[in-house]
Amino acid sequence: MCLIVDANLASLVFGESLHDDFRPIIDWLTSPNKNGKLVVGGHLAVELNRIGRARRFIRSLQQAGRARFIPEDVTRQETVRLSSMCESDDPHVIALAKISGARLLCSHDRALHRDFTNPDLISNPRGHIYQTSEHEHLLRLYGHTQACRRSET
Repeated sequence: MCLIVDANLASLVFGESLHDDFRPIIDWLTSPNKNGKLVVGGHLAVELNRIGRARRFIRSLQQAGRARFIPEDVTRQETVRLSSMCESDDPHVIALAKISGARLLCSHDRALHRDFTNPDLISNPRGHIYQTSEHEHLLRLYGHTQACRRSET
């Protein structure tokens, strides 16, 4: 539940041919030796649902207890509140992080990076960005935080 994958990378992260930069994420989410969880919800769930391979992979993660779905009605009000505060056009991703406690984002969207690491939007703990396999250490360090543990169901 502690990693959010932005729609702009979903086809690479969940793609049929596994991209080397995202192999650590898939291993973290699927390996029985690891404790990775994906959080999906709100408008991001709608975006990811449009990508067939992502939709199927996320469904399998949910069945395995490795993904958590946050309903859109839960994120809607926070998304509206954050809309005027965000530089990016993704306040729904920031709302999802705030509500779920996830503090790790996989994305190539620079404006979303600035929002996700902005302490005025996400703090306690702050957000971190995964872009390449060089960021694999972030899965261990920030994949699970106190905030995400408190919000697990």
